[in-house]
Amino acid sequence: MFIKRYLFSFTVIFFTANFVNAVKPEKNAGEIHERILTIDTHCDTPMAIVRNGFDMGKRNEPPESRVDFVRMKEGGLDAIFFAAFTGQKPRTPENITNAYNMAHKMIDATYQACNNYNDLAVIATAASDAKRVAAKGMRAIYIGMENGFPIGTSLNRVKEFYDRGVRYITLCHSYNNDICDSSTDPDGPEHNGLSKFGEEVVKEMNKLGIIIDISHISDESFLSLLRKVEEAVNI
Repeated sequence: MFIKRYLFSFTVIFFTANFVNAVKPEKNAGEIHERILTIDTHCDTPMAIVRNGFDMGKRNEPPESRVDFVRMKEGGLDAIFFAAFTGQKPRTPENITNAYNMAHKMIDATYQACNNYNDLAVIATAASDAKRVAAKGMRAIYIGMENGFPIGTSLNRVKEFYDRGVRYITLCHSYNNDICDSSTDPDGPEHNGLSKFGEEVVKEMNKLGIIIDISHISDESFLSLLRKVEEAVNI
């Protein structure tokens, strides 16, 4: 019995070793990559388009940018979320208005890039768009908003950004905002989680179908968010 087990184990190891040698891992990985749908859920390229007039339709080299439509195709990246990022500043009416305008400017730039190269990429707003667009050999471009700062304290802006194609919102960034506490604000918590306004924002996002991105938020913000979502779905 011992000899049979030994011979069986040796045969399996020998067969496996020869199989691995016969099929290069890179070839396997490449074939798998070609078959699957690949999505990058966060990319800051809209900043480069707005600030530097970055051309998405040509192959660019770092450090100018690491993402463009040409290299997305070369790398087999089927879909991506372009982030309209605004850094957190003191929550004055002027700063909120500037962040709001910048977010719209980045969204406009994303649409314009897709319009300029409509044979390479298209704006996507539904999960099913990724597979449909990829089947045409094009890139599906989703829009996210990194930091809820542009929302300010105007709940109607959640729907406004949704109508513009935004499909995820990162509630906050490096500092607290009117929605919730950040995990890295040096002054510590302000709302002890979600603010009352933040609770309404989360409720509205759930209603519309906007992904709630919890990157950067504090532990208590995360826990109060879970409680709010639990209430919303009546778990």
